[in-house]
Amino acid sequence: MQLNNSFTVSATPEVAWNVLLDVPRIAPCMPGAELTEVVGENTYKGNAKLRVGPVNLTFSGEAEITEMDEASRTATVHAKGNDTKGRGAAEADVVFELVEDGGQTRVDITTELNLTGTVAQYGRASGLIDAIAGQIISDFAKNLEAEIGTDAAPAEVSNEASLDVAPRQADQATLSDNSISGISLFFRAIWAMIRGKR
Repeated sequence: MQLNNSFTVSATPEVAWNVLLDVPRIAPCMPGAELTEVVGENTYKGNAKLRVGPVNLTFSGEAEITEMDEASRTATVHAKGNDTKGRGAAEADVVFELVEDGGQTRVDITTELNLTGTVAQYGRASGLIDAIAGQIISDFAKNLEAEIGTDAAPAEVSNEASLDVAPRQADQATLSDNSISGISLFFRAIWAMIRGKR
């Protein structure tokens, strides 16, 4: 299935590009994800936790930035992860494109997602996946905006993902312990993979 999301941060494409490719730096911005190992220059391992109703899931995976084009400011990430209790797996190819937008930067994300095992049942409700992916992106964008604010003056983040979410605290312990509903795990297992999953 394909997911399409966008968010905007108050920084130039040059600044946003450098921050987004600094995986160890942005890892704490992703809800529920933890970077555990830098395998190589562009390969990372980590964990993603989330709660689906009464069920707690932990995904371990690996992500690799397979393509980077600084001229067009596009990057492609291949990510894959498995539930640690054997309930399924997620694999995705994610394309990020940074576009100048009135002095800010819009980040367009296209995800080709494949779910297998028990967790694949969520794939039958693509509307739910889209909504939860939007929530993850919203939270990530808020945290990323705060992080970019250390390099440039902060401003408001505009999230185009069709879901309003209350701002998250910037506390890293809160970020790493956060559990998100449903498929957030997959999107976070995907984006979190850009900063590393195991």
